[in-house]
Amino acid sequence: MGRLVGLGLLLAAVVVAVVTIPELRSELAGEGTEGTLTVSSCDTHMKTHYGTHRRSTELKFSCTGSWSAQEGGTTYEDVAVATTSRFETGAKIPVVQVDDTFEQPQDRDPGDDAAILAFCLSLLAFGVYCLLTGFGTRNGPGFTASWQRLPARAATGPVLGGLFTVGALAALVCALVL
Repeated sequence: MGRLVGLGLLLAAVVVAVVTIPELRSELAGEGTEGTLTVSSCDTHMKTHYGTHRRSTELKFSCTGSWSAQEGGTTYEDVAVATTSRFETGAKIPVVQVDDTFEQPQDRDPGDDAAILAFCLSLLAFGVYCLLTGFGTRNGPGFTASWQRLPARAATGPVLGGLFTVGALAALVCALVL
């Protein structure tokens, strides 16, 4: 059963990476059409987060208006964009069109996608460990016992441990710093 857990982790890491890589590539390349949104209205939404001991409320803003490409030609009406604050009617704000979505330039953050890919590296290393040792089931071997089952433990252990650690640290750095 632990080997199925490992296979599931491997598949999850691959699927998430395949979905994330094009988005990261697009953000790093600066793809998208720059333009300006002329605000016709802004809405404020409250989003409530429930924790174990407290409740917090977050304000979300969404502005609608007409969008025009900077280089001219393309114009869209009734474009909705998530914004960081409420804007007055007639305000002009920079907005980037990427495929069928519209975002503010500061929302195109490659750090989040890089953190997801780094986490996939850790998930991949842990999945391989589970696949090789059978670790990860309720009544299966513990971590120490499964470590003893690791083939070529002197080489495989440090490689898998290093990949897991590098992935976890890179995910933290990318999420918090970039």
